[in-house]
Amino acid sequence: MMKFFQRFSVKLSLLFLALLLTMGIVQVIISIRITERRQIETDQLVNRYLAQDMVHEIEPYVQDDIDLNEIGSVIHYMMVMNPKIEIYLLDAKGKILAFFAEPGIEIQQDYVDIDPIQTFLKESSPIPLYGTDPRNPMQDKHFSVAPISIGEEDEGYLYIVLRSSLYDRAESMLRENYLFSTFNMSIILSLLFVGIIGLILFMFLTKRLQEVSKAVQDFKQGSFDRRIETDAVDEIGSLAKAFNQMAYTINAHVEQLKKTDELRRELVANVSHDLKSPLATIQGYIETLLIKGDRITDAERKRFLEIVLQSTKSLDMMVGELLELSKLETKQVEPVLEVFSMTDLAQDVFMKFKPGAEKRNIQLSAEIPENLCFVKADIALIERVMTNLLDNAIKNTPEHGTVQIELYCFNDKTRFSVLDSGKGIASEDIPHLFERFYIGRSGERKSERGTGLGLAISQKIMELHESSINVENRLDQGSSFFFELPSVMIQSKWERGMNS
Repeated sequence: MMKFFQRFSVKLSLLFLALLLTMGIVQVIISIRITERRQIETDQLVNRYLAQDMVHEIEPYVQDDIDLNEIGSVIHYMMVMNPKIEIYLLDAKGKILAFFAEPGIEIQQDYVDIDPIQTFLKESSPIPLYGTDPRNPMQDKHFSVAPISIGEEDEGYLYIVLRSSLYDRAESMLRENYLFSTFNMSIILSLLFVGIIGLILFMFLTKRLQEVSKAVQDFKQGSFDRRIETDAVDEIGSLAKAFNQMAYTINAHVEQLKKTDELRRELVANVSHDLKSPLATIQGYIETLLIKGDRITDAERKRFLEIVLQSTKSLDMMVGELLELSKLETKQVEPVLEVFSMTDLAQDVFMKFKPGAEKRNIQLSAEIPENLCFVKADIALIERVMTNLLDNAIKNTPEHGTVQIELYCFNDKTRFSVLDSGKGIASEDIPHLFERFYIGRSGERKSERGTGLGLAISQKIMELHESSINVENRLDQGSSFFFELPSVMIQSKWERGMNS
């Protein structure tokens, strides 16, 4: 039962019911007050000249002296005809000389405020107008009044309270009964129409909000694929769309964290494996040198130390490339974009690798256009990519093989390619070429194995330039690696002069 009343729709319905009941009570009270004021205004307007009419009946009995007995018989008849009035005979200053009302209640004040009387006697007096009630001085009442001659020289007023104490008691009792019955009726109607029907309507209107709440609970319990289907453009629809977007973002982050964790574990495993070989080599040869001591020849010692040196260089290169790849993956490297000539850069890279290729008996050639091809990129990073691709091609090309650099300039893009005549790439290796520490089953000679990070680094650099490295495989005939960058059109001085 407590859970039922804790529901948002129920709370909203009960709050609306309470507000409606409050407004109903306020409306009943305001309606009674307005009705009462309207009744008083009507009563005073209808009986405005009641005192003036009664003066003609009473004035003969007060010409010489006030004869209460004679006046009483006349007034008693009038009060029988109109029992809700009280009649007072006042002097010119408002002092009560005589009064006629129901017996049992004495007057609490022996005078009547004269100012409302004088205002009433003006033709333009406002209605309703309230004056003193001598029997209840705390509550002013509407009245009728008229001048009356008392004796031969004195003037006074015939003052009539149009709502007597008897009328007040009867009206108060009826008002309480009316209020009680009206209040009961309001409660019954509110409970029936607002409490039940309103609750049903609110539950219907808040159904979508309940769906959002259920989706959030399901998501909290681990249902990360939970979504809310909605086309609404209201606040609840916006909330549902915000939840869906949040769920997509959280899922993406979770997947990224999983991927990062997998890469971390893979990195640890690969680093452990790849560092173990050169470390084992270094350890083995150093132990050999220590064990043999003076028994080892100078030639053997030199060869052992050269192997140790090569292994340390390999370790240094691997650590450096690991740091470089880590910075690229964590977006710590921002490319410094500038316009430069890919033609000149390709020529420089070609000349740098030509001597090494010749030592390996590999024919290195270049097909580079005479005209300059300009791009906007980070020249150092692009040189790093070109160097990695060319170094990788030479390592995978056997003796007497060929490696070719090609540079093509188009209107909108510039393509750099490296082609080799090696054994090509096995189909199962192609999807993993740009993974860190991956070294294919075919290609490199064991004596020249790399770290397996060059292609991964190159691909990350191209991603920073919103491009990528592509592969064209020719099994048993070699492979081709290439990338593209947007071309930049630059006019020569002669062309600028002609245009001007």
